[in-house]
Amino acid sequence: MTSHDLLPLAAIEEEFDAHLESTLQLEEAARLLDLEDWIVERLRHPEREITVNLVLVRDNGEPLPVTAFRVQHSTARGPVLGGVRLSPHAQLSETRARAMSMTWQCALLDIPFGGAAGALVCDPAKLSERELRHLSKDCVEALRGILGSGSDVLMQDIGSNPQVMAWMLDAHAHTNGRLDPGAVAGKPAVLFGLPEHADAAAQGLFHTLWLSRERSGRKLDGLRVALQGVGQAGSALVRLLDDAGARLIAVSDISGGLRSDQALPVSALLEWIASQGMVLGFPGAEPVTNVEVLEADCDVLIMAAAPHQVTAVNAGRVRAPLLIEGVEGAITRAAEQMLEHRGAVVVPALLAGAGAAAAAFLEWSSNLGRENFLLDGVDEHIRQRIEAAWREAGRAADQYQVSLRRGALLAALEKISAALRLR
Repeated sequence: MTSHDLLPLAAIEEEFDAHLESTLQLEEAARLLDLEDWIVERLRHPEREITVNLVLVRDNGEPLPVTAFRVQHSTARGPVLGGVRLSPHAQLSETRARAMSMTWQCALLDIPFGGAAGALVCDPAKLSERELRHLSKDCVEALRGILGSGSDVLMQDIGSNPQVMAWMLDAHAHTNGRLDPGAVAGKPAVLFGLPEHADAAAQGLFHTLWLSRERSGRKLDGLRVALQGVGQAGSALVRLLDDAGARLIAVSDISGGLRSDQALPVSALLEWIASQGMVLGFPGAEPVTNVEVLEADCDVLIMAAAPHQVTAVNAGRVRAPLLIEGVEGAITRAAEQMLEHRGAVVVPALLAGAGAAAAAFLEWSSNLGRENFLLDGVDEHIRQRIEAAWREAGRAADQYQVSLRRGALLAALEKISAALRLR
């Protein structure tokens, strides 16, 4: 008996770091596909990692050291694409895992990219606009020679927004002596980004939910939804759900949560969030904790806020029969095993979170002059990509008799390994 046999599941779960967990999933899938050892070794580690140490001079003149990461996982299917996360909790291991996951996601969507990920270890909420602008530009300038439409394309992630991406595009232009719009995705429309109305992340989540219900022969009308995360994407998702007839019975953000046994008044709630910037204090519902939202009695739980929300500690109290992972790692490996054991269905972020990558490909294609007409059909393009990826994941899940998460990874690995063999 090993020491792990004596530990509770939650304790074992804490020992796994993000990249190790992703590597274990890769190895399991590789065994099912009987992949060659050299392919597994090629995909086990990133092709390139860059760590940058920056010093931001704050408004009060004090220096603030900031570390930045950029991880490029695989160029087997094209240049790499990946988000820039601004978070005080960002770590290199987690950035490696996100880059690996982006490789799988791009392959599953069948877009010509490999995966990358980046991070600035800072709290953007505690920075002034000037400080955030300088930090964003300094990061891109420190990565000169690495980024570009044909090598490494930046996109939004947690903590970043269109304005941050605009600053990064400007820094890239100054560093390289020319404007390369395709080097950055998620830009404002006036800088050759997608139309302002397009909310790719929300569309991806909505289409994934629709597909999961269609598979069981059920519709969205009357569906009881609990949603964690009501930022820009979450608010857009709430509107889509309301239009489809679903009932939002619980919602939370960083300030707390709300619950209603019938349904939350969506229009009033969104107006409150727009004016107050948070759900805290909304008078039209019962205030609850984030934990109570995760454990709400509902038909579907959508997690669009942060990683590690459903773990081995609380998975046994989660009552939703359908869980949709809008953020990579929102459901831990051990928690998913517990949920599957009791018959719950988990839709992984490889599928549910793919809307942003699909939109980034559209923006990149338009910037390179390949698909200009597609700017008028963003939502339809995202729907088609998500549906095709869903079919591929479902086909692999049925063929190998595994979960949807493992099926999505297997379908992606089939494409990547085929590309590696040909090259």
